[in-house]
Amino acid sequence: MLIEFTVTNFRSIRAPQTLSLVASKALKKGGLENNAFEAGVSEDGLPRLLRSAVVYGPNAAGKSTLVGALSFMRKWVNTSAQKAQVGEVIKDVQPFRLSANSRKQDSEFEIHFIEEGIRYQYGFSLNSERITSEWLIAYPLGKPQRWFERAFNPTAQKDEYKFSTSLIGGKKLHNDRASLTIGNALYLSVAVQKGNEQLRPVFYWFQKRLRIVSAMDDIGSGFTQRMCENPEEKKHVLEFMSSAGISFHDIAIEKREFSTDDLPSDMPDAVKDEILKDLNGKTRREAKFLHKDVDTGDLVEFEKGDESDGTLSLFSFAGPWLDVLKNNYVLVVDEIDTSLHPLVVHHLVRLLNSHKGRAQLIFTTHDTTLLSQRILRPDQIWFVEKDKGNSTHLYSLADFSPRENEAIEKGYLNGRYGAIPFLSKLDFYG
Repeated sequence: MLIEFTVTNFRSIRAPQTLSLVASKALKKGGLENNAFEAGVSEDGLPRLLRSAVVYGPNAAGKSTLVGALSFMRKWVNTSAQKAQVGEVIKDVQPFRLSANSRKQDSEFEIHFIEEGIRYQYGFSLNSERITSEWLIAYPLGKPQRWFERAFNPTAQKDEYKFSTSLIGGKKLHNDRASLTIGNALYLSVAVQKGNEQLRPVFYWFQKRLRIVSAMDDIGSGFTQRMCENPEEKKHVLEFMSSAGISFHDIAIEKREFSTDDLPSDMPDAVKDEILKDLNGKTRREAKFLHKDVDTGDLVEFEKGDESDGTLSLFSFAGPWLDVLKNNYVLVVDEIDTSLHPLVVHHLVRLLNSHKGRAQLIFTTHDTTLLSQRILRPDQIWFVEKDKGNSTHLYSLADFSPRENEAIEKGYLNGRYGAIPFLSKLDFYG
């Protein structure tokens, strides 16, 4: 479960910006109590957490930068131990470029989350050359334990570590693992790779629990198709599609070996040969959608090309979405409305907010109709906008203390909460 995420000096974000999924205690109850849930840990005083959050803002205001920051953190935790090479430049990390001071500063990422009943606070700072700091605080008994801390000493030109006695294995073992951690790799990733089971839940949260989709178009149908090979899972997919207003009588999955016929006819032979080297002998799945003939009741088979783009998008999304609900994942989707109808997005958010588990959804969108449906609480609605220095600021609708029956969509479009594009009149042919 995600509690909050903070990013500093990354792309359009200059000052620290925090996205929080902590439910506000100040909000009056208005029928949306199920939009938050108990964290389920023994730690006293931990507030309820939100099931979903949406981020609004004009184009180029920083919505995708926020998602990109989460994605970068996840990627670096997952891959730095295996892929980082000594002296290799850390790609994709980019400080705020419109300030000479910020260009010299490190980018920083910190995240608070719960995994296996324990709250963790993990973060690191870095530049294009190396990790400059890294830390992990755990709350296994409800009180903070700083399990490890790493800081680069520029004078000595080396990393300095501090390890807690709460870490199993003793300081010598952890110092030995630290000595194997190169400057552009994370200690967390290296320690888990070397067999540290105590830190594995932290690594697992990034590797498995956090799911990020940079755009709906990135979702392929392969996952849903594999689900449909299991009769029980296929039943759930059919129910999901039906609940969103798209009904099939059945879905059949055709499996066959990959062949040259699957490649475009105008593709150069040399390119085909290279592709076939990788795909030779591998299985290709293709979904067939079965509808009932309204006159005879016979089944009519539809190919993917016979279905609408919206239907195919929802089908592709069905498997990952059901997987998120089943396994209580944290799903982050940038521009969820690019391939899904607004009413489908409303339906998905309602489904999640009424779900009994602890799955969470964070998404960006331009669809303001969601604001008028009483689906989300004010603390679930976030905005991004840029200041005069062109840096991104993130803030919540709850900061405005809206009235219980306030017309949120109208207020947003009228500029009450900011985060709308500034449009000027142009006369192209005057």
